[in-house]
Amino acid sequence: MSKLPLYQKVSLILSILFLGACIPGPIRSHQTPVLYQFPTTKILPPHIRISVVDMGTHLLLSGIEGKGQTYSFLWDTGSDLSFYESASSELETEFNLGGHRFTLKNKKGILPESLSGLLGLDFFSGTCIFWFGEELKRFPGDSPFCEHPDAYLSTDLKILNTKRKMDHYYAEFEYPEGHSSFGLLDSGSSLNLLPKGPRDLFLGEKKVFLAGNKIQTAEHRKADSPLYLIAKSGIREEYKQVQFLTGISLENFLLPGDKDREEVWVIGLDILRTRPLFWDFSRGRVGIVHAGN
Repeated sequence: MSKLPLYQKVSLILSILFLGACIPGPIRSHQTPVLYQFPTTKILPPHIRISVVDMGTHLLLSGIEGKGQTYSFLWDTGSDLSFYESASSELETEFNLGGHRFTLKNKKGILPESLSGLLGLDFFSGTCIFWFGEELKRFPGDSPFCEHPDAYLSTDLKILNTKRKMDHYYAEFEYPEGHSSFGLLDSGSSLNLLPKGPRDLFLGEKKVFLAGNKIQTAEHRKADSPLYLIAKSGIREEYKQVQFLTGISLENFLLPGDKDREEVWVIGLDILRTRPLFWDFSRGRVGIVHAGN
């Protein structure tokens, strides 16, 4: 699978568990990123700056130093665990990112050959981040930026209506029209997993690889009506022509303790890359910078 032109990860890792679809040729977002100029009128509290490389199908966090080399790791908020892809007999490897030293467990044969490692939710625990375009800012959880982000980002920052299940975050969305549910916020998924709408455009079928070496066919579709992310204030952020997979969902995993079958959808990169994103892992808040519809 690692030798195929695209590794389409469309779900989360729990105990290093993957769901992937092999798609012939890259699929890039049809969403247009909103141009954003970070406010410069206030001096920001201490933070680490991380470069983000958008590969179209996935995001890389670059500038990670270790073992005398510089690496770029997959950024995956659908994963509990961070790790370094290595065949070394050593159990762990130490890295440095912007002066922050951290240690990752070594894993073998998890990621495609093109990826050196993965940074998941545990890497950001106790912090808050603000990601816009090619830069991600990482603040300690007790930073004034985390406590009052609107003081730095203006009232255009809208906190989403979210749920937290274990370590994972789900945002409320409306799609198709009149249908409200929650989807896993997953930066490691290039497409979304959504319920089928009555007038979606069918784009073809994709083979999806499940845990246990199982294969299932998923439908690749483009939304006919807008998808909305719902803010706590009631504002609905609109996304048009969203691409997604359907006919498969997280409920296929039968996750331990997963009693709420409503939360079986995924909000992936096709949507997340289009708005500046605030994520407070200390307080469980997720926000986007509102774009005028």
